[in-house]
Amino acid sequence: MVGGGEAAGVRGCRPAGRATDRELAVVATVLVAGSEKAAAHHLGLSHSTVKHHLANARSKVGAETTAQVVRILVPRLPEPNRGMTRTDD
Repeated sequence: MVGGGEAAGVRGCRPAGRATDRELAVVATVLVAGSEKAAAHHLGLSHSTVKHHLANARSKVGAETTAQVVRILVPRLPEPNRGMTRTDD
């Protein structure tokens, strides 16, 4: 990445503060919904769009898995939708 946007110790990745609000919302929804597909359904997005947002968030924080991105971003995640319940798809 060009321009000094690298996180300490992680080449080519932005600091956690750079994840967009939409990426944070998708991460939070996946966490609460229990799966990418359930999150996509709840958000009215395609599964591939949810995967795209997750991949962007993982890249920006230097995470390799969704679990890692959740651990890194959990302090910044928005409050989950109160009417939403976990589903087992």
